[in-house]
Parts: sequence; C-alpha cells; structure tokens
Amino acid sequence: MVKFLLLALAFGLAHAQAELEGKWVTTAIAADNVDKIEAGGPLSLYVREITCTEACSKMEVTFYVNANNQCSQTQITGYRQEDGNYRTQFEGDNVFKPVSATEDNIVFTSENVDRASRTTNLIFVLGKNGSGFPEIVTKV
Repeated sequence: MVKFLLLALAFGLAHAQAELEGKWVTTAIAADNVDKIEAGGPLSLYVREITCTEACSKMEVTFYVNANNQCSQTQITGYRQEDGNYRTQFEGDNVFKPVSATEDNIVFTSENVDRASRTTNLIFVLGKNGSGFPEIVTKV
C-alpha cells in the first residue's frame, strides 16, 4: 500500500510539473497597486517560459520586463517552501504559487514586498497560443 501511495504521489507531481513547464505568454496581470504593473512598471512582466527541476522544488521563470525604456530578458528561480508556495527575489521579496493550471492556462497569485516595505498582491494569467483569458475569467 505504501508503494502504491508513493507511486501515486510521484505521478501527481510529474503531471503537475508537466502542466507548468513550457512556453507561456502573459495574458493578464492584476494588482492592488496598479502603478507596479502599468507600462514600464517594475512588476509588469511578460512571461515566456517556465521550467521545473527537482520534482518542481525549483521553478525557473523566464520573462521580459521594460525598465527605463529598455526591454530585457530576466530569469528568476523560485524555491518551493514547506507551505507549497515559491519564494524568490525580484524587485523585493516575492512569494507566489500556481492556483489553477491546465494544459493551456496557468493562474498565479503573488505577493511582492518591495525595498520600501510596500506590499503588492498580484494575479498573473498565462496562456499558450493566445488561449483562453475569457475561459479563465469564468472559472475564477
């Protein structure tokens, strides 16, 4: 029985990892501090790829950000915490997690605490092939 449960857990983790990994496009961003996500804002991120390693205990996110009228590719690594959230440093301390994932869409929630101790709560919707923002809105 224990072997079966371990196998089921391993399969579940592999399936979750498969849904998260791949090429993605930012479809929508929402934040309680809108200035952080406006054009040129420090958290206006254009996600392009997610990679998981070590059973998704590390999640690498590759994205573009426009700072000082310069678009630059950036990669961060989020480290899974005991509570299942990921933590990383980008424009301050960030805690994020996927709250919904399908083959075509992922919704992340995130909390950013910047260097001035200002907290911003965010929602990022990512899609593949221009998929489904209206579909996500009806599910959330």
